[in-house]
Amino acid sequence: MTNLPDTLSRGEVADIRERYLTISQDSRYGHFVRIPQRICRCLDYFSVAASRVAIRERLHSYYLFIGVVDELIDSTRIEAGREILGRFDNRIPCFDQETMQSPARLAAEVLKCHIGADIYATALAKLKQLYRAVVRERNSTTISAYIEERKVVGRLTAELSYFLMRPLFEADRGDLCRFLEDVGEVGCLIDSVIDLRTDDRLGLLSFSPTLKDHLKLATITLREGIRVTLKHPRLFGLFLEAVGDNVLDQLRSISSARKRPGVMPILETHSDTSRATAEGLASVAWTKP
Repeated sequence: MTNLPDTLSRGEVADIRERYLTISQDSRYGHFVRIPQRICRCLDYFSVAASRVAIRERLHSYYLFIGVVDELIDSTRIEAGREILGRFDNRIPCFDQETMQSPARLAAEVLKCHIGADIYATALAKLKQLYRAVVRERNSTTISAYIEERKVVGRLTAELSYFLMRPLFEADRGDLCRFLEDVGEVGCLIDSVIDLRTDDRLGLLSFSPTLKDHLKLATITLREGIRVTLKHPRLFGLFLEAVGDNVLDQLRSISSARKRPGVMPILETHSDTSRATAEGLASVAWTKP
C-alpha cells in the first residue's frame, strides 16, 4: 500500500497496512477487491497506456470502500453512508484510534490518500451524488423506479472509477468511460436479479416485489446484457467469469455464515450480497457478490 502520508511513523504505517489487509481479505468484500484486475483487463482491450500497478491500487481502495460502506448501510441504516462521506470534508487523512477501529472509516481514509488535490472536490461531489442515488433507490416504491435508480447507481459508480483512473492516463478515453458506465448499469441489474428476494426479506426495499416485478427486472437485465455483449463480444468470457464469480461468492458467503457461531446466516448472506453502491463497482464483468 502506497500513498500514505509521509508524516506517519513506520509502526503506524505497518498497523494501517495490516488492518487494511485484514479488511480486504474478508470474504464479504472478495468480489469488490477482484474488480480492479478485471478493469485492467478491459484497459488492455481498449489499449490504454497506464501503470497497471497504480491503477489496481487506486481502484482497490475505491471498490473496497464501496463494499465496506455498502455492507454498513445494509446492516445498520441508510444514514450511515452520509456519516462516512462526512469524513471526506477534511481532505487530510486521519488515522486515529477511532478510525482504526472501524472498517468503513479506515477504508474512507485510505481512499482519500489516492485522490489527488486537483480532482478531490469533483470526486467528493460525485461520491455524494452516488449516495443520493442509493437513497432514492432505497425509497423507490415501484419496480420501474427501482430499476431506473439501480441503473443510475451502476453508471455513477463506474463513472467515478474512470474519474479516479483518468489522471494516470496519457489522454482522455471517452470510449472507455462509456463502456464502463454501460457495463456498470448492467452489473447493478444483475446484482438485483440475484438479491431482490433477499433484500425484500430483510426490509431493504420500499415495495414488495411481485412475480411480475421479478420477471420485468430479469427481462430488462437480459436485454441490456445482450446489448453490451454484442458490442464487445471479445469480452464475453470476462463477463461470464464475473457473473460466475458473483454466484459462487454468494454460495461461499452462505457457507461461511453458517460456520460462524452466534451469527444468523440470513444476515450474513445479505451482507455478502449487498448491492453495489456501488459496485458498483460496476459491470457485467465485475458485478458485486
